[in-house]
Amino acid sequence: MKIETITKKDGTTVYRTAVYLGVDSLTGKKVKTYVTAKTKKALKSLSDLKIAEFERNGKTRLRKKVEFENFESLANAWLEDYLLTVKSNSQAMMKSHFKRYIIPALGSYKVEKISAPLLQSIVNDWAKKANTASISKGKRPAGASSNYGVLLNTVQRILDYAFQLGVISNNPARMVIAPRLKARGKQKLKYLDKKQLKAFLNYLDSLEQTDKNVFSVTLYKLLLDTGLRIGEALALNWSDIDYNENIIHVNKTVDRLGKVQDNPKSKSGVRDISVSKRTMLMLKQWQNRQRVLHQKYRLSTHIVFSSSVGGHLSRGCVSRTLDTHYKNAGLALTGFHAFRHTHASLLLNAGADYKEIQHRLGHSKIGMTIDTYSHLAPDKAKETASIYEQALKNLG
Repeated sequence: MKIETITKKDGTTVYRTAVYLGVDSLTGKKVKTYVTAKTKKALKSLSDLKIAEFERNGKTRLRKKVEFENFESLANAWLEDYLLTVKSNSQAMMKSHFKRYIIPALGSYKVEKISAPLLQSIVNDWAKKANTASISKGKRPAGASSNYGVLLNTVQRILDYAFQLGVISNNPARMVIAPRLKARGKQKLKYLDKKQLKAFLNYLDSLEQTDKNVFSVTLYKLLLDTGLRIGEALALNWSDIDYNENIIHVNKTVDRLGKVQDNPKSKSGVRDISVSKRTMLMLKQWQNRQRVLHQKYRLSTHIVFSSSVGGHLSRGCVSRTLDTHYKNAGLALTGFHAFRHTHASLLLNAGADYKEIQHRLGHSKIGMTIDTYSHLAPDKAKETASIYEQALKNLG
């Protein structure tokens, strides 16, 4: 340590030295500072104190330390920024995670007192509840989410935020491991097989031609014919329907509350879907009926599946009606995704190319299409077995 002796104007002597603190974790540059003390011993102590302070601050001088009353106040500060970067569905899910898991488990703790053992015990408890919970209709009860790995990741991100603000010198959540989720067998996809599909279509055709029934039948058949997600279908405007080219332009979706999102689930969700003339005729007939209804009610003439007050429908409104139709048709199904899976199954068994199916469904990767739907093509599997058998015979 090079020490400089300085004589002040009043005749007193002080000692000054340059202290190398280390490499700044945010800039990557070497950092040094100067300390001054009345004695060499005090100079050494003050130098050590500056180095320790630099370490506690995450090895950076750019962060200004911010104080939070507890983890809940920190988490809410992080959440406020996070909500500005994601769509409404992700916002709703994160708020649910906060309310049901993260804040009850950690909210009252002082941020600097949160340790890796504490977090590990919390994550272990989440995992235990998920692994021991009874599953009904493919779902675990509230408070037993299987996404505890996502919850841990969220806590990590919140504590990273605390580190960036200088609240903590390291992130204990990064030393925590999420236990493995117990395998309980792969959940089967819900879809209509040939017999069920025929029965359901016959049921739809037998319904009285009321405005409400025609609305529902048009929606259901469109989903079966295109493989659209329900949010994508509810977001359609008539300007998205190209009658000349028999194409539907998919470029937006609605969230669970009926709020329009400017783009679908992913970039690959923006796509054009070719449909049959039969489907286009069905849509044209519904559009003509909708124009008549507009004279009676406030039904929009711009939105394909408008609410009674002229806006976009929420998924919940149409889901309840669908479940009633399923029940009346004698089918033990729920939800709209069965139509999407049925569409994929029909295409696969008819020999459609996986790449084309990927495009129609709006999957970002073809592996997702193959992994999800390959087992829904029993006819193709039988065909493959026959081809193999014939190949053996050809060996002579």
